[in-house]
Amino acid sequence: MVHPGLTARGAGLLITAFAAGVATPVFAAPADNETVTAQGEPIQAGVFTSRWGRLFSGNKDKFSGALSFSSGLKEQWLTIPNGSESAQQKKKINQLLNLSLQYSPYSFWFANVTLRAPITDFDKYTTDFRYSFGYDDWHPNTFSLVYSNYGDNHLFPSGNSRFTYFEQGAFTFAYKFSLPKSLEKHLLINKGDALTCQVGVSWVPRYYSLADNDLRSNKQVGLGGCGYTFKQHFFIRATAFWYPHSDQQQPWNGDYSYSFGYAGYTPGSFSVQYSNYSGTRFPGRSSATAKFREGTISLIWFLPF
Repeated sequence: MVHPGLTARGAGLLITAFAAGVATPVFAAPADNETVTAQGEPIQAGVFTSRWGRLFSGNKDKFSGALSFSSGLKEQWLTIPNGSESAQQKKKINQLLNLSLQYSPYSFWFANVTLRAPITDFDKYTTDFRYSFGYDDWHPNTFSLVYSNYGDNHLFPSGNSRFTYFEQGAFTFAYKFSLPKSLEKHLLINKGDALTCQVGVSWVPRYYSLADNDLRSNKQVGLGGCGYTFKQHFFIRATAFWYPHSDQQQPWNGDYSYSFGYAGYTPGSFSVQYSNYSGTRFPGRSSATAKFREGTISLIWFLPF
């Protein structure tokens, strides 16, 4: 679905998946070559972010980055700019090359930018970027506050479009926690596995409403989810969303999101993951727009800094 003010990219139909989201992180390389801390817990130092923020992730490295290739699993209609004042509609499988860089000057404070370019129909007007910044500690029993913007951000805007629409980004405040040991011991499969959960709220100052065909104010979203790390590298993540004002949920806003895959940790390692963020609906709800084939698969190479 493409509509004024929000491209298919902005609508989240084609989310780059080398990131962690309110539901799924992709892990970045830690500062050393260890994959667990002294306490035996997996290091979850995520460089990249998904549409909803940085659940289950953080980063203690000062500089980090990754190069990735992401691809949808089916053809979709996309709006493709082909000049400063024009665009075309085209049905294709969306495939992107992505470069993500992160700077963490102190503790778990960070700033992150992801540059994206299509494999086909490449043009300066079809490139875009996403960015986030804030505080995000990956340890359990910690709080995070992150701003993220995955909307219509272009280095070379078309027409009268702006470079970025800061007011359409999301501020997410969340709390990470571990389950009680008495419960956790029945859920962990292997020694060294980890299960981390999170609850939070997200606020978007301005958002596009399809019903009104216009921008509206103060979108609010509640979220809660868990992530399981298996044998320190394989993972599965799932997050559910709640909209206090149901009319603020758009067709592309999922009831839940999920991802799974294999995550490398050291510089120069590779990761692969599948993720699905958009249009998912719980059983019994109508208007579901995201099936498994509408997810994204990504191959990530953590740069050997």
